[in-house]
This record gives sequence, C-alpha cells and structure tokens, in this order.
Amino acid sequence: MFRSHETVAEGTPNIFGDGYSNWRMFERHLAHPWYHVVLQERLEGTVWSSTMMISDVDMLEEILSKQTSEFVVTEIQVVTPGWMNKAGKWIMEGLSGLLVGYDTSGARVCLHNIGDEKAYTDAPGCLVDPHSLKGLRVIF
Repeated sequence: MFRSHETVAEGTPNIFGDGYSNWRMFERHLAHPWYHVVLQERLEGTVWSSTMMISDVDMLEEILSKQTSEFVVTEIQVVTPGWMNKAGKWIMEGLSGLLVGYDTSGARVCLHNIGDEKAYTDAPGCLVDPHSLKGLRVIF
C-alpha cells in the first residue's frame, strides 16, 4: 500500500473531480512488488492516457477486469525489490504474465513473468515450481 502525509497534498481537493486529491509524494514501507499501469480511456470521443501506480495484485486484477472497448490497459510494468529480482535494487520491468496460486502451506504465491527469459516470485527465499501450486490462475 502507498501512503502520503497531508503536508504533501498539493492544490485544491476535488479540482479534478469528486474524491480526487493531488500528492507531491507518496511512501511505501514494505519491500513488495507494485505495478505501473498505463491505460487509455475514451471519453466523449477523445482518447486520454493515464498512469496508475497499483500497490497489489488484487487491485491490478480489479483494474484488468474493468476493461472495455472504452477503457483499456495498454502497458503493465512491475516494480520489484532487490530481494525479488536478485539485482540488489528496485527495478521496473515490463510484465508479460502474472500467475497466482497457493503453495502446500496455503500461502498465496505470485509468479511474475518478465519477457521470455525471467520470472520472479514473491515468496522470499524460495524456489517455486509453478506445477506445485494449487489453484493456479492467470491474472495477466
């Protein structure tokens, strides 16, 4: 989850619509992956692009499920911490697939496919065999 303190709020609340606020900065205290998502939305004949920073798989799945011909996700990148990508630092890479399943203890495991050559799991310190996961489903 992301958070921001009210001291970094910018501008007038609701200036871009009811319920919207603008923030100059947000924080993240957990070293877990998050998603940088580009979408296009058609409003009154005009196509608008926007970017969302999505904090978790559940919210990403919700956004993907809301796609229509008027609201389309055009790009997803995953931002992974160093422990997950083994590079020792945060990296943003294009996501080519995302699977979710459950290991033998019932813990949820996410498998992030990066192109054709790399895959990351959010199970710290574990090598995960996708075939061993129960209830495996495709998110993206």
